[in-house]
Amino acid sequence: MIYTYKLTEEISRWAFEIHIKNNNSWWIAYTNPTAGPWKRVESYDEKNEKGEVCRFGRDEKRPDIIIVNDELKIIIIFEAKDSIDKLKSNNQIEKSCKVIEDMAKTLTSIVDNPYWGERHLYKIYNGLLWGSTNPSSNETVKNMFLIYSKELKRIESIIDKTIQIGIESNKDNKNSINLSFHKNSDSKIVNDIIESLK
Repeated sequence: MIYTYKLTEEISRWAFEIHIKNNNSWWIAYTNPTAGPWKRVESYDEKNEKGEVCRFGRDEKRPDIIIVNDELKIIIIFEAKDSIDKLKSNNQIEKSCKVIEDMAKTLTSIVDNPYWGERHLYKIYNGLLWGSTNPSSNETVKNMFLIYSKELKRIESIIDKTIQIGIESNKDNKNSINLSFHKNSDSKIVNDIIESLK
C-alpha cells in the first residue's frame, strides 16, 4: 500500500528532528509541536541529567526548534514553515526575527541554571526550516537569507547576523523526505556547522 500525505510544517519539522536525534553532535533543547510539551526549554547538567532551563507562558511567542552543539559551542534557533514563500512573507519575517531575538536574549541571560551551565556564552545563530516538493533554487534561498539578515540588523539583534542556516525538507515523488542543508556564506564556521548537521 502506498500512503500519500500533505507536507505540512509539522512533518517538515519532524523530518529534521528525527535526523537530529540520530546525530551525535547536536541535540534538541526545545521543539514547538502542535500538541505536546511546548512549555519548556530543557538541557543537561554536568552529570548528563535533563532538567528545565526556562518556561514559556501560554500566550508567549515561541520558536519552532532550538538545537545545541556542545562541541562547537553553538545554539541555532529555528523558525519553520511548510514553504519558503511563507517564511519570506513580510509579516512572517518581522515576527520570526522578533521571536529569535527574544529567545536569544533569554538564553544568554540564564547564568545560574545548573542545567544550562556555561551555554549562555555559546554563539547563537538563526535557522530557517521549510518544506518543499520541488527543491528551492540557490537564488531563492540566498534572497531569503538576505531579507532575514537585513531585518535582524534593523532590530539590532544580539545574534550574529552574518551566519544563517537553512534546512529544506523536500518531499520527493516517492513520498520520501530528503533534507537539504543551506548556508549563506562559505566561512569555516558555517561549513563546520553544515558538516556537523549532515
